[in-house]
Amino acid sequence: MNQDIINQLKDTSEKLLLEKKILSAEELNQGYILFSKKFGTDILKSLDDEQLIETIFNSSNKEGLIYWLEYKNDDEFKTNSYSYGGIAGGSAFKYIMYKRRLDNKWVTGHPNKPVLLSTDKAIELGKNLRDSLVVGAELVGKLSENATIEDYIKLQEELSKELISNMHSLGWVHKYYHMLYAKKIGAYHAIRWQRHALICCNIKPQHENKLYIMDGQLIQIAKQLNLPTSQLMNSMYELFGAPINYYRISTSDDSKSHWDEMKNGGYTSIGWANIGDLRDYEKQKKSAIKEEIKKRLIKAEPNNPNEINKIAGKISSFYKDINIGDVIVAFEDEKVVGVGEILGSYEYREGLDFPHILKTDWINIKEASLTNSSEGVDTVFYMYKDAENIIKIRALMDGGVIPPQKLLKLTGIATEIDSVLSRKKQVILYGPPGTGKTYHAEKVCCELASRNLLNKSFLSLTNEEKRLILGDDRKNGTVRICCFHPSYGYEDFIEGIKPRVINNQTVFERRDGIFKKICSDAANEPEKKFYLIIDEINRGDISRIFGELIMLIESGKRGKEIILPLSNTLFNVPENVYIVGTMNTADRSIALLDVALRRRFGFLELMPDYTLFDDVEFGGLPLDGWLKELNLRICEHIGKEARNLQIGHSYFLEKGKSIVSNEKFKRIIKEDIIPLIEEYCYSDYKLITKILGEGIVDVKNQIIRLELFHSSDISNLVTALLSPCPTLRLETITMDEENEEVEDNYSGKES
Repeated sequence: MNQDIINQLKDTSEKLLLEKKILSAEELNQGYILFSKKFGTDILKSLDDEQLIETIFNSSNKEGLIYWLEYKNDDEFKTNSYSYGGIAGGSAFKYIMYKRRLDNKWVTGHPNKPVLLSTDKAIELGKNLRDSLVVGAELVGKLSENATIEDYIKLQEELSKELISNMHSLGWVHKYYHMLYAKKIGAYHAIRWQRHALICCNIKPQHENKLYIMDGQLIQIAKQLNLPTSQLMNSMYELFGAPINYYRISTSDDSKSHWDEMKNGGYTSIGWANIGDLRDYEKQKKSAIKEEIKKRLIKAEPNNPNEINKIAGKISSFYKDINIGDVIVAFEDEKVVGVGEILGSYEYREGLDFPHILKTDWINIKEASLTNSSEGVDTVFYMYKDAENIIKIRALMDGGVIPPQKLLKLTGIATEIDSVLSRKKQVILYGPPGTGKTYHAEKVCCELASRNLLNKSFLSLTNEEKRLILGDDRKNGTVRICCFHPSYGYEDFIEGIKPRVINNQTVFERRDGIFKKICSDAANEPEKKFYLIIDEINRGDISRIFGELIMLIESGKRGKEIILPLSNTLFNVPENVYIVGTMNTADRSIALLDVALRRRFGFLELMPDYTLFDDVEFGGLPLDGWLKELNLRICEHIGKEARNLQIGHSYFLEKGKSIVSNEKFKRIIKEDIIPLIEEYCYSDYKLITKILGEGIVDVKNQIIRLELFHSSDISNLVTALLSPCPTLRLETITMDEENEEVEDNYSGKES
C-alpha cells in the first residue's frame, strides 16, 4: 500500500480521536467485553425455547441481541456506524425471522411473501439459526490472529458450507463475529463498502464478492497501521467517503466525435435525441422507464428491433443509475481521453446530437489506456466491475495517491444551490416547515464563502478564519443574514431616516440598510464573494422592501447604476453579491410572490428527507418510515395545499443529528407535531384521526389522548402511532440483499 495513503489514514484516525468523533481503543474494548458477557457463544448456547427466540430475534427486546447489534446507542453501549460499524436500514426480514411489533407474531420469509410461524415453529427455526451462528463463531475463534489470506479463504469456504440460510453473507452475522473477534473480523459489514475501501487503498480485492476474504485483506491493513479495526473503518470512511460507481462512455457516434463539446461544455452526454426528454418519466421506476424508452425507440428506429432492448437498458441506466460523485471515463477510438466526476443531475438540451446530459468536472484529459482494455469495449455506456481498471481510473484522477487536504466536491443540495447562484445570482429555498431551509442556506453560504476566500471547507477553519466569514462585533463577514417580516421596509434594507439620541437629544440621520452595506463592501473587495441570507423572504412586502432595486439584482443588470432617491447617490449591485432566501410554503404559496421577484430568482424545493433517520427507532417505531407515512396521510386528507404542509425532518434533529431519546421524541410529538396538525385540520377531530390514527385521538370527547405521553413506557404510544400503518417495516431492501446483489454483480451475472 502506498506510503502516502498509510500516512493519510493515520493522520485521519488521530484527527477523529482528537475531535472525539470515534471511540478510543479503551472505549471500544469496554464495549467488546460487555457484548461478549451478554451474547457470547456460551450465553447463546444456554438459551432454550421462548427465551432463545426472545433474546436473539425480538428486536423490541432492548436486552436482546438484535437490538444491541442495530439500535442500542446510549451511555452503556454505542452500536452505531461510528463505533462498531452500522447494519441499519432494511426490513426485519434480514434477521431471517423476527417478532412483528404490531401483533407479536413470529414471521419469516420475504417482505413480498411473509410467512407466519407458530411459537413451536419459531423455536425450531430459532434453534437452528442459533446453532449455525455459534458454529460460525467457533470457526472464527479458531482462526489465528496472524492468519494469512489463504486462512481467510478457507474460513469463507467453511462458513459457506456450515452456515444455513445464507447466513455467511448477512451483515448482522458478520457484525456479531466482529463483536466477539474484533482483531480477526473487520467493522465493514457489507461487501460493497469493503471493496470500495480496498480499491481506494490501491489494493485489488482477492475475491470481490466474499465478505470474509476481503476481511482478511482489511485486517492486514489494520495491523500495518496498528489501528483497531473500528478506527480503521472510520478513518477510511472519512478519507474515501461512500462507495461510488465508475462508468465508461463512448464520445462518438457513427459520423463524428462529440468529445470536444463534452470537454468544453463540462458535461457527459449520450445520443438518441429522437426519444426526447427523459424527465417525462421522472417519477417512474427504472423498469417502467425502460419500457417507455423501448416504445419511443421502436417508433423512431423500426428497422433495428434486435438492439432496442439493450439500448433501452443503457439509456435508462444512464438516466437513473448515475449519481453525483460517480466517475465517468470518456473513450474515443478505444483510448481514454478524459476522466471526470459527475456534478449534477440529468438535463436535456434540445438541438444537440447528444442531448442527454450530466454535468461533469473533467479532472484528467490526457490520453491513456486501462489495465483490462477489453472491459466494456464496443459499448456506448458501461459500469466498470474490474478492480484493476478502477484502481487505474483512480490513479488517472489523482496520480495514484490521495492529495493532501483535498477539497471535496460539493454534493447534494449544496451543488444545486451553487449551480443556481452561478446562473441567477440569487435563489429561494422553499418547502414545508421543518425541511432545513434556513439550515442549508447558512451552511451552504458559509461553505461557498470559505472555499472562495480561503480555499478550505468551512468545517476545517479555525475560529479566527471563521470570523472572516461570519464577522464579529467589530467587522461584518462575507456571509450576512436578515429576516423579513410585515413591518420590515426599504429603510431597513436599502437606506432610510432613523432616530438617534445624542446628548439626550433625538436627532434623525440617514442610515444605510443591510443590503446597501453588503453591496458597498463587495464593491470595495471585488475578489471576494458576499452572501446575503434573507430568512422568511415571503413574509415581507417584497415590492416595498426592494423598491427600484428589484431590477438591479438581476444577473444581467449587475453593475448598472441608478440614483437612490433618499441619498441622491449612485448605486449598483456588484457581480460578487449573492442572495439566498428561504420561504415556508405553509405560510404562502410561490404563486403569490411578486412576479418581478419570481423572474429574477431561481427556486429550489426542499422536502422532508427521510434518509436522515435510516437507523433511528423509538421503541420499535422506525422514524423514517413513520414520518413518511404521516406525510402521505397529510397529503391524502388535508386538501390541495397539503403538499406544502408536510412535516419536515428538522423537527427531529438536534445540531444536525437525529434525536435518540424517547423522552425528546414524545415531547416533539406532543408539543410540535400534534398542535401543527390540529391547526391544519382546524380542530376537526375526525380529520385529525385520519392523519394521526384512532389510538392518538378520542373523537367522541374531541381530545388528544395525552395519557399516552405521561408514561415512562413508550410502547403504548408507539402502538398508537403505528396503528394507521401496520405494514410499515415490510417494504424495504436489506443490506444483506445488497450483499447478495453485489455477489451477483461481481460474479458476472447480468441483472
